[in-house]
Amino acid sequence: MTGQALLFVYLGAVGTIFLLNVVQWSFFRNWIYGLFTLQTGIWFVYSFFNRLVGEDTPLSESQNMALISLVNGLVTVIFLELAHRLFPDGQPGSRPGTWTGRSQLAYGSLLLLEVSMLLADESWQQTGTGRLVSITYWSLTSLIYVVGAGLAFRRQDVVGWFFAVGSLLMLVHTFNTLFYYTGFPWQLSQSPESVNVHVRLLSSGRILQLLCFSLALAFRQRQLAVSQAIEQTQQTAQLVQGQLENELIVQRLEQEKIQVQLRALQAQVNPHFLFNSLNTLSFLIGSDPERAEVFLDELCKVYRYVLRANEQEMTDLQSELQFIRSYYHLLKTRYGDSLHLTIDVPPLYESYLLPTLTLQLLLENAVKHNVIAKTRPLY
Repeated sequence: MTGQALLFVYLGAVGTIFLLNVVQWSFFRNWIYGLFTLQTGIWFVYSFFNRLVGEDTPLSESQNMALISLVNGLVTVIFLELAHRLFPDGQPGSRPGTWTGRSQLAYGSLLLLEVSMLLADESWQQTGTGRLVSITYWSLTSLIYVVGAGLAFRRQDVVGWFFAVGSLLMLVHTFNTLFYYTGFPWQLSQSPESVNVHVRLLSSGRILQLLCFSLALAFRQRQLAVSQAIEQTQQTAQLVQGQLENELIVQRLEQEKIQVQLRALQAQVNPHFLFNSLNTLSFLIGSDPERAEVFLDELCKVYRYVLRANEQEMTDLQSELQFIRSYYHLLKTRYGDSLHLTIDVPPLYESYLLPTLTLQLLLENAVKHNVIAKTRPLY
């Protein structure tokens, strides 16, 4: 493969990865996707400038080294932020992000020193101080990738493994730059074929590194989707469980309501009153069948009203008075002239509402708590 063909393959691969991550970031709008898209974009722009534009406007050795340092520095700062956001539990310190922020600040300061010195003096790298600064800068860059790979391996899942492999591939590129630009070049043959093989390996490694990071983010997104699905399933199960519990509570309340209504009905139907009424009915059947028939009709009216009273809380005064007349008829049959009832209610008030059986309770208590005798009739 010629150098020109290799150039287009490399740019095409990096550009494709960049566009794919732009699309993914536009869908998810996630900071991690945004950072990696920015990192991939930096590599693409640098490669495009270096391989195409740089041929028309060649840079000096010092300017080229400054550009490489700047590009690698920006990528490394983004790498630090990616590692912080992907593996926050693996960082030391009491407050998350403190270690990352200080590392980025220290590394950025060293990067500015390296770039500014290279641009200010082309012979800066040949001095002992300049070489020491460059070695420190590229060594710190290598250390950052080693730490990132270690944090990723501690995760022990496919996301961590792909991120760690990508970190190690970046480490290989950093070592290559470290040895080449600090006065310790690789012991390579200067033949075009050897240089071509070296460039192919570095280009393939860069593409593989970007693919590893892309796969790490893709698997992370899949894990997040699975976690969200599990969480939604749990929330749905909790909602269903809560609904079932609410239904059970409603059923329990309905049962308690029925029991309360039954007890209220039992309290309304006085067993003694029913027993006395049946005794009176039994006596009338033998002595006066016609009165017994009327008595039985009034008794039915009374208990029909009592049963219907359970279904409605309020009734009009006219219905309550009709019930009172039937109820009084039963009492009158039993007590005779010892009991007298006078009803004097203007028709104007008969449409008024009142709680059911209110007057019955008054009449029942009046009979129950007073003396009823022929000598002392109750009015």
